Amino acid sequence: MRIDAIGQNIPTATSGATATEQPGRSFGQTIKQALSEVNKLQSDADEVATRFASGDAVEIHQAMIAMQKASTALQFTIQVRNKIIEAYQEIMRTQV
Repeated sequence: MRIDAIGQNIPTATSGATATEQPGRSFGQTIKQALSEVNKLQSDADEVATRFASGDAVEIHQAMIAMQKASTALQFTIQVRNKIIEAYQEIMRTQV
């Protein structure tokens, strides 16, 4: 029976990185990029909704998809924020 050294089979933080992730980015940079993407989705949805309301040639399904993407991204962002706040509060309750 062969026993490997501790840590040989543990994946590193960069081994599971996807194509959009860049190794070495800080947490703050990652959050800033995610928020800018959410903001872009919100802006796109607002623009499509404005064009649709003014009578421009916009397919209704494109408008609905854009608005649903923006809504889902915003809901996800709110949930991530809630989890971060929960984690912070839990750390603050920890007695040293």
